[in-house]
Amino acid sequence: VIGRLDNSAISATGAKLAFKSNEEVAVEVATIPLDEVIPDAERVVLIKIDVQGWESHVLRGASKLLSRRRGEAPYLIYEEDERLLQASNSSAQEMRAFLGSVGYNQCTRHGTDAHCTKE
Repeated sequence: VIGRLDNSAISATGAKLAFKSNEEVAVEVATIPLDEVIPDAERVVLIKIDVQGWESHVLRGASKLLSRRRGEAPYLIYEEDERLLQASNSSAQEMRAFLGSVGYNQCTRHGTDAHCTKE
């Protein structure tokens, strides 16, 4: 983890872009895909993702949840900062293609955030 204690980045590139920081602190963090945490019967209305460029990884870990049919799928807000996405080897285009594959066909930009629904 690199950056400030209140807002860090996973990669050195991401940290330098976001915080102009060179301080490095090694921290091991366990991750669990959302699909393993949220039961199928659990209603989810909204998902907000802001993980400094690693949004595509979070989205892929929620593919089952995001594949729910219209009316049951959550409204999605995620940060879509191309500079940070490139630092994690992904892109806005790749994320939009993935979201389209699970039925999210309506995404609009609001600053650096994307808001997506199934219409």
